[in-house]
Amino acid sequence: MSATHDLELLRKHLPAAAWSIVLHWLQANPVKVHVVKPRTSKLGDYRAATAGKPHRITVNRDLNMYAFLVTLVHEFSHHSTFMRTKRWQDPHGPEWKAEFHRLMRPYLSRMIFPEDVLFALERHLRDAPASSCADPVLMRILRKYDASPRPMIEELPDRTVFRFNDRLFVKGPRLRKRFRCQCLNDRRTYLIDPLAEVHLSAPLAVRKAS
Repeated sequence: MSATHDLELLRKHLPAAAWSIVLHWLQANPVKVHVVKPRTSKLGDYRAATAGKPHRITVNRDLNMYAFLVTLVHEFSHHSTFMRTKRWQDPHGPEWKAEFHRLMRPYLSRMIFPEDVLFALERHLRDAPASSCADPVLMRILRKYDASPRPMIEELPDRTVFRFNDRLFVKGPRLRKRFRCQCLNDRRTYLIDPLAEVHLSAPLAVRKAS
């Protein structure tokens, strides 16, 4: 327990009915859990112990309680898999998927998740991708519970100007899985995930360059 930082803060970010299960896991596993500032590149991460540093997990503080719990269990599964296999050969391979499925099972209750999240999560668990971010159905359902959801790139009209990672972009066409967007800061082209949340801090559209 001493390895975990600020349990009360962690508890405030979770559904009340999930706390006893989370606490039991933390009591059995010496992992530091940090609630951290939002990151656009990831929702959470796990780092195995190194010389002088314990195992540690971080989860973004801006996630709603259901997304926070899914992310936390995702990272728990990384720790549990690493402790079993002692290797990083395939961090989202069969061993991790089996562990994620096992650790998530106790939370699959209507006392913890709303029915729509529960349905999407059970579907997600049948073949969990490398991240909940890679599951558009689950992400859209979880996003419904954000206090102030930001628009996703896929929802914006073409040629919309948006802010992402502290830079301005113009939305372009979709190329298979991602949208081709031009950065107005460096004039370079970037491929951005359609589920990326952005800020509309600029006019909604720009004229096509002549």
